[in-house]
Amino acid sequence: MQIKKLVLVSFLLVMTLVFYGCNLKGKANSTSADFFKDLNQYEANVTVTFLKDKQPNTIKMKQIAKTDGTYEMTVLGPEHLKDVKMTCDGQRVLEYYPSINRTVEQQMSKAQNEILLTSFAKRYMTNENIKKQETQLDGKKMITYEMSIEGDFKYLSKEKIWLEEKNLTPVQMVLYDDEGNITIEVIYNDFKYNF
Repeated sequence: MQIKKLVLVSFLLVMTLVFYGCNLKGKANSTSADFFKDLNQYEANVTVTFLKDKQPNTIKMKQIAKTDGTYEMTVLGPEHLKDVKMTCDGQRVLEYYPSINRTVEQQMSKAQNEILLTSFAKRYMTNENIKKQETQLDGKKMITYEMSIEGDFKYLSKEKIWLEEKNLTPVQMVLYDDEGNITIEVIYNDFKYNF
């Protein structure tokens, strides 16, 4: 009787270790594709540089966005735009200007949405023509994804994102015009997701 219990306990212990090992293997093999599939929401401090004009315009902001299309962006700099806040409920955009204490309703802008990682993630899920590469950026191993942006937008023709290979954290996203020139660059800092 004790031998049967010992065999049963040993068997259960071995099975536990096997399943635990499989579970670890699954986590270790998590891919960047899983990152986009699993992304529900994120928060990050970003630096957005608009390059379509001769003089680059840079804005620092905090982005909080969900894949359902809702988001909040608060400008951190430059100083004359500080604390301007854009919120979207998925249908309309409200822009709050603290210097005049006024809220203005705007049409949803394609450019505004394209600086959000959630827009890239949604497109990733439906696009079949995605170019994936392994590269380096600032001495770190990266995985990049590049794809076209649907629609006929001269300054928003395709986009590319860099994910740090080690922890699958977005580092930067670049948008290109139809001639291959960079029009918008987004740099991510303090990135958190699915919190």
